[in-house]
Amino acid sequence: MNQMQTEKKRELKIFLFITVVLFPLLSIALVGAYGFSIWIYQLLFAPRIF
Repeated sequence: MNQMQTEKKRELKIFLFITVVLFPLLSIALVGAYGFSIWIYQLLFAPRIF
């Protein structure tokens, strides 16, 4: 194999890793962090009902 073919395989592996693993995990973490921040905000600043 020449240099060009090995580079294309490497780029394909990196692309698949980013699209299949990294972006889904980042989106789940982002949505979770947003929900957690809303929960903490409501815990601290919501009006008390007693």
